[in-house]
Amino acid sequence: TAIFSSVSTLLLRALPYHDPDRLVMVWEDASFASFPKNTPAPANYFDWKTQNTVFTNLAATRGAVANLTADGPPEQVLGRLVTANFFEVLGTPPTIGRAFTEEEDRTNPNLAVISYGLWQRRYAGDPGVVNRTILMNGIQYTILGVMPRNFVFRDREIDYWAPVHFSPADAGARTSHYLNVVGSLKSGVSLDRAREEMTVIAKRLEEKYPSNRRLGAVVVPLREEFLGSTRIGLLVLMGAAGCVLLIACANLASLLLARAVARQRELAVRAALGAGRGRLIRQMVTEGMLLSLAGGLLGLAVAPLGMRVLTRMVPNALSSDAAPAMDSRLLGFTLVLSLLTGVLFSIVPAMQAARASLNEVLKQGGRSGVGGRSAGVRDVLVVLEVAAALVLLIGAGLMIQTLAKLRAVDVGFRSDHLLAVRTVLPRPRYDDAQKRLAFFSRVLEGVRALPGVESASYTSLVPFESIGNTNGFLIEGRPPDTPNGPSQDALLRGGTPEYLKTLGAKLLEGRYYSDTDGPSAPKVIVVNETLARRYFPGESAIGHRISFGFQQPQWLTIIGVVRDVQERGYAIEMKPGVYLNYPQTPDIWATPERLVIRTKTDALALAGSVRAAIASVDPEEPVSSVETMDQIIDENVADRQQQMTLLGAFAGLALLLASVGLYGVLSYAVTQRSREIGLRMALGASAANVVRLVVGRGLALTGTGLAIGLAAAWAATRLMSKLLYGVAPTDAATYAEVAALLAFIGLAACWIPARRASRVDPITVLREE
Repeated sequence: TAIFSSVSTLLLRALPYHDPDRLVMVWEDASFASFPKNTPAPANYFDWKTQNTVFTNLAATRGAVANLTADGPPEQVLGRLVTANFFEVLGTPPTIGRAFTEEEDRTNPNLAVISYGLWQRRYAGDPGVVNRTILMNGIQYTILGVMPRNFVFRDREIDYWAPVHFSPADAGARTSHYLNVVGSLKSGVSLDRAREEMTVIAKRLEEKYPSNRRLGAVVVPLREEFLGSTRIGLLVLMGAAGCVLLIACANLASLLLARAVARQRELAVRAALGAGRGRLIRQMVTEGMLLSLAGGLLGLAVAPLGMRVLTRMVPNALSSDAAPAMDSRLLGFTLVLSLLTGVLFSIVPAMQAARASLNEVLKQGGRSGVGGRSAGVRDVLVVLEVAAALVLLIGAGLMIQTLAKLRAVDVGFRSDHLLAVRTVLPRPRYDDAQKRLAFFSRVLEGVRALPGVESASYTSLVPFESIGNTNGFLIEGRPPDTPNGPSQDALLRGGTPEYLKTLGAKLLEGRYYSDTDGPSAPKVIVVNETLARRYFPGESAIGHRISFGFQQPQWLTIIGVVRDVQERGYAIEMKPGVYLNYPQTPDIWATPERLVIRTKTDALALAGSVRAAIASVDPEEPVSSVETMDQIIDENVADRQQQMTLLGAFAGLALLLASVGLYGVLSYAVTQRSREIGLRMALGASAANVVRLVVGRGLALTGTGLAIGLAAAWAATRLMSKLLYGVAPTDAATYAEVAALLAFIGLAACWIPARRASRVDPITVLREE
């Protein structure tokens, strides 16, 4: 029930846009630079828009951050700069007020549409907020409208939308890639046709513009884009929940079969008194459905606990309305599921019981016996339980290995006792590098003086925060490989001189920055080992020079090489990277926004003091995203952690149920075969012979289940390939270890009934007969 609630809201419910199934995201394909879905350049977006015949419209948007300083305390708000047709493409107008027009996008960029959350939080839902002016980054913006409560596009934390306002230079840029492009397919146009046409357009642009060399286009359905790997994870969990349910049904069916054998005399008498087979079957099925409905009610009571866990799996690209919740669809699903399971686990025992004949039952007298058919059915059920448990255990084992391998990756720095704080300086008040450097210097001086602070510095991005922010570069003495510049690029991270030391990045060669590397000193740079190894193989990178300017190169001398830092996150290809010294390179786009503090004690305990130190420098500068580096890293694996936890819980439950099922079948078989066992022992069979007889049957059932389960797992685990890291979905070691574990537990489940069978007293059994 809990899993279906997530499947219902995330996979089945329509997105909160007009005709959402026709909405797609369009990306540049820059796989050659390890960006298979790259943010498009403005000029490419405009060419796509004018040359395509498959979209009703294309809209573009980019991220933005602003400091909101009017109508309350300073607050940092996230926004998106959008083309005027953005809300039209999504088919979602503001709930009050209006959106801006194409003309306003060109002539008056200081307009804003705010989110429902900001409207409630900052303005208490005042309908008079329309046409009110607000102060963002020191600039007055006019509020035109408020978006609906559930409107989210790519980030539920967005607080405002403003015109993107392309200048002629911006509109013609092909080497600056920063847009998100969303489009609506025309009626009757398939996704495949759209992909084919965009590939043709991309090829045409590649032939016309050298900067578009090897640059393709990718069209992705909006739901697929928003859900990412969550969709696969949910389907895997839904399959796991279904397996556990089937195992539970198999156990109950086995118990009801045993109960039916015990009730054979009663049912035969009912049949002799006139009850037809249909009446007997209805009686047994009704009893089973009462059990399943009672279980369904208990499931509804427990489901909210599971929903709390599953809420964490809702992607940030969707609104909080996508969180699992009790509704009529869920109640209906639970009712139908309860009825179906009731029929499923009671119909076979009912049909077995309905075959009971008064003649046969009375002929058996008081002797123990077991119906061959019911025994065979119970054996089949146990085999299926073992197979299903094995599939789940292998899935859980693969996820456990994935998480372990991710955690074992060397992140390239010391993440402990590291606090990261965001402070974005508004350009109107900090409109040149000297003002920004003065702010950084005063903040760092105050923070370093705090008790418990070991070091502090500023950087543009902390590790695990962004997969991009790259730029092409030249290497001195090597001509560019394209007419428009080099094809090689590197991650850019700009910071104050102490950043790499504060981060704890290991120096492999050369030196870190020092205070002597000031604006007037020779310009220097530190690179990562991937850049050094790739572009300077077999020699030292120290002393070589690179430039991020192509027409008029500004050469930076490499003075140090540091160990690779997982800047882009786990399970993503390592790219060449450079760490700029911001005082020397303020003109290169990598402005510091993150204050990084290494502490001697609990990092979060200093958050209040750090806020106060920043406020003492600029009371209007808001602080946001206060978190430890360990928290940032944990967020990177949170989805896998939750999937592993839930899949592991299902696998553990399946293992327990399968073990109980195997034990129950063997225990009942020993009871039913006590006469046979007594006779065997009277004729000379030893206790060891009896143990081997019972254990042999149990291991035969377990072995058959393992064989079926291994084949099923081989096919099923391929669905998990996108969730795995460092381990193949058909990893032989995992399969062997899980099979051995299940075989051992199967042996343990056989042992108790076998020991009981070996202690049967043949004299007592024969006397009873």
